[in-house]
Amino acid sequence: MIAPSALFLHFQLPGVLIHGSIPLCCNKMISEKEELLEWRKRATAQPTGRVVLDLEADSLHRYQEKICLIQYADETGSCLIDPLSIEDMGPFYNWLKETEVWMHGADYDMSLFQNAWETLPAMIWDTQTAARLLGFRQFGLAALVEHFHGVALSKSSQKADWARRPLSPTMVTYALNDVNYMLDMADKLTAALREKGRMGWFEEICRHSMDRARERHLAGHQDPWRIQGCGKLNRKGLAALRELWTWRDAEAKAWDKPAFMVCSNADLIQWSLALQEQRTVTPPPRFHSHRRSRFMDALQKFYLLDEDDYPCRPRIQRRQHSDQFEANLARLCKLRDEKAEELGMEGSFLITRASLEAIAEDREKGVSTLLNWQKEALGF
Repeated sequence: MIAPSALFLHFQLPGVLIHGSIPLCCNKMISEKEELLEWRKRATAQPTGRVVLDLEADSLHRYQEKICLIQYADETGSCLIDPLSIEDMGPFYNWLKETEVWMHGADYDMSLFQNAWETLPAMIWDTQTAARLLGFRQFGLAALVEHFHGVALSKSSQKADWARRPLSPTMVTYALNDVNYMLDMADKLTAALREKGRMGWFEEICRHSMDRARERHLAGHQDPWRIQGCGKLNRKGLAALRELWTWRDAEAKAWDKPAFMVCSNADLIQWSLALQEQRTVTPPPRFHSHRRSRFMDALQKFYLLDEDDYPCRPRIQRRQHSDQFEANLARLCKLRDEKAEELGMEGSFLITRASLEAIAEDREKGVSTLLNWQKEALGF
């Protein structure tokens, strides 16, 4: 059995926070199940809500993204967990679903959790949400660490390949810094929220974010080829886009690289527009011969489609808004701006333009879609 102290030996790496008198670092990555079991014993003993997590994935380097590194911190120390080396991560995800954790900007992390283990933590308290509720205009982790601690975090490993082993010292420091400032920062943000009477708002937003993440995961991706920019395409253009997107996806999967490394979404839209207008499309010179050949095969599939096989355009309801609607919307925008200034937060965070338009169209129905904190803040 690994001695607990071996997982949390305290020494300081350059640029890593000392929390109180305890340096929050460890000397190794947990990479074996025996170590993970010992870690879980220690982690389970921590008071609820006094735990920080972060994840690193390889979405910039692989076709199918995966969790490559888990960063963990609590009041006694921090460590790195290597899910690529541990065959059975059961001790981790069983702990996860019973635990309240702090994270920063957790939307993407929630997607990773569910894709990997079909679960989320019992509760995720998001420091980015807390900062926005308090009116921070710069709410990225680096900006908040600099604000609260006067430390400028290095961004050198932001686009690193986290599947690489061993991790470089720079990557280790970067990864630890993502969690080592968080508990102290969470304390400061929580104190400010309590002072302003906004802890209830904070909890509601965090729970709603988790509910939305679960809904997105269950819904999956319908027609993933309908990418940004496809609204300018007619049915023929959409048919071209569908064939080209399918070709790109197959190329990326075979190459085990992200789709954007094959070609960009803008390229797909540009080619689809050209095909829609019956202009000639040729593969870029950068494509090797086999990729060029498969590209031409995709074009041929498109040319052979019957019009009946073209996908439908989504129905967009274009309403002719009345003068009353415009007057309602103007009043609501004014109310939003006044309340946002009074609360010291961004108007777009308080309520979106789409929500304002829904209320202007049908007040009762529109207001019913708001969260309780929004109704309270806006006086609805």
